Amino acid sequence: MDLKAIIESDARYRNVLQEIIDTPYIERSTLEEKLNLPRADLESLLTVLSEKMLILELAGQADSSVESRVLKTVYLVNPEEEKGIREHL
Repeated sequence: MDLKAIIESDARYRNVLQEIIDTPYIERSTLEEKLNLPRADLESLLTVLSEKMLILELAGQADSSVESRVLKTVYLVNPEEEKGIREHL
């Protein structure tokens, strides 16, 4: 399934990709708030995009020292796919 087919299959993919392009290194919780999607739906969308290597899921340490042992998940559009993604958005 190519990018165009993915985006046409569910308009929410476009919203997720647009938000990640607009806000590189966006945290999952922030993405969930901005898109106002149920957690399970967002998880499903992110899984497909990640499996197709359209987005990269990265783990980093939390910002505060109190939470430094807890890893946060951030998302970035795959730089190799960014031009094509921008063309389809």
